[in-house]
Amino acid sequence: MSGSARATAAPPESDPVDRVVALFSGADGTAPAAAEDEDWSASLLAVRGVAARVREMQKRARDSVREAQRTVREADATARAAEDWARHAEATMREAVARAERAEEQVRLAAERADRAEARATEAHMWLRRMHECMVSEFGTLAEPGRL
Repeated sequence: MSGSARATAAPPESDPVDRVVALFSGADGTAPAAAEDEDWSASLLAVRGVAARVREMQKRARDSVREAQRTVREADATARAAEDWARHAEATMREAVARAERAEEQVRLAAERADRAEARATEAHMWLRRMHECMVSEFGTLAEPGRL
């Protein structure tokens, strides 16, 4: 059976791509059949069908590329936002550490002042005790009855 006979003998439910391939290459891989043996209307319909499928695949491919690009842009924006947040968090942490260090220094200075104040209070208390003892020993005899 020749290639043209097989091409026209193909069932009507066959894939349009198969009909186009058969039209241009022959069903058995030989050269295309003569033009008068072909069903040109069916071949044109098959070519149109294949072209429509190619256009649809191209459209889906473009849509997929656009979706992928949108996803990449969103991922980039999310990454930039995360980096900004991380930088802000680091800056906040550095500020908190600096405040804590300043607070520790203030506590240390306050403790030193408290120690000095306690030492002065102890010294003043001792001085007052000595003063009291001195006054009692010096003026204690003056306050005795009958000594005036």
